Amino acid sequence: MSANDVDRPVGSVVYTQWCDERGGMVADVTVSRLADDRFRVVTGAGYLASELAWLRSHEGDDDAVEIRDVSGDLTTIGLWGPRARDVLVAAGASADDVDNEAIPMRRTRTIRVGPAQVDAARISYAGELGWELTTPVAWAVAVWDRLRAAGAGFGLELLGYRALDALRMEKGYRYFGTDLTLLDTPFEAGLGIFVRLGKGPFVGRDALVAAHATGSDRRLRTLVIGGPDYEPIYGGEAVRVDGDVIGRLRSVAYGPTVERTIGYAYLTAAMPEGAGLEVDVFDRRVAAVIAPDVIVDPLGDRIRG
Repeated sequence: MSANDVDRPVGSVVYTQWCDERGGMVADVTVSRLADDRFRVVTGAGYLASELAWLRSHEGDDDAVEIRDVSGDLTTIGLWGPRARDVLVAAGASADDVDNEAIPMRRTRTIRVGPAQVDAARISYAGELGWELTTPVAWAVAVWDRLRAAGAGFGLELLGYRALDALRMEKGYRYFGTDLTLLDTPFEAGLGIFVRLGKGPFVGRDALVAAHATGSDRRLRTLVIGGPDYEPIYGGEAVRVDGDVIGRLRSVAYGPTVERTIGYAYLTAAMPEGAGLEVDVFDRRVAAVIAPDVIVDPLGDRIRG
């Protein structure tokens, strides 16, 4: 099923796309290996039914495989930011259990937060140091309250999804259903590093082998739009060169770190960084520039903590 290689050691967390036979993306998930024969797939809540159905449709007649929806059994809390490790330690985790050696990037292990056991996966959609903390629903409130109390001395704030949208776009992260669709391949989306063509058969591999060999003249690009003020842009607006429409915006958010409106659009891959464009904003056209794929922390120093 997975374009990436999930045959990794126990405790690994693998980011991957699921593709159809044409190489288009049907899912964007993380797969954690909890045991030799047990994996946990985490996806966005809005795509659970379709992705569970897709997985089951490729299950075949293998009685050795059991697929269960455990959404009702578990709660996941995202904890991200420069002081995330301090908050975890103050909440009851051992400092030795949450340092870089104990939980490197894209690894998970069981820790304690107060009285509860928590699976701490070292991944971050915010582009900062942090974890996705998964615990049984019976412990969810206790874990939440312990984290809130522990974070009081470190500036902990509750994070809404639009704020998370802004952070992930500054970091160049994609969103399934908007930036990643059935009509786009991982290579076009800039996710080719997560495709392992040499690992053996998977759904869509033949199409992706052909796409990799021939290349594509389109790629998801990052734009900075207008000046430091927020622009009322919501996605779908036309992107123009010399007045001609060459694409439409996918995701859009205002980046608080760079103080610019950021947008994604599939454009000609050959267009250089710094190229000038225009974006339709209601009855105006606003200047835009093609920016690097990752605007904030391109080397990943902050996410490594």
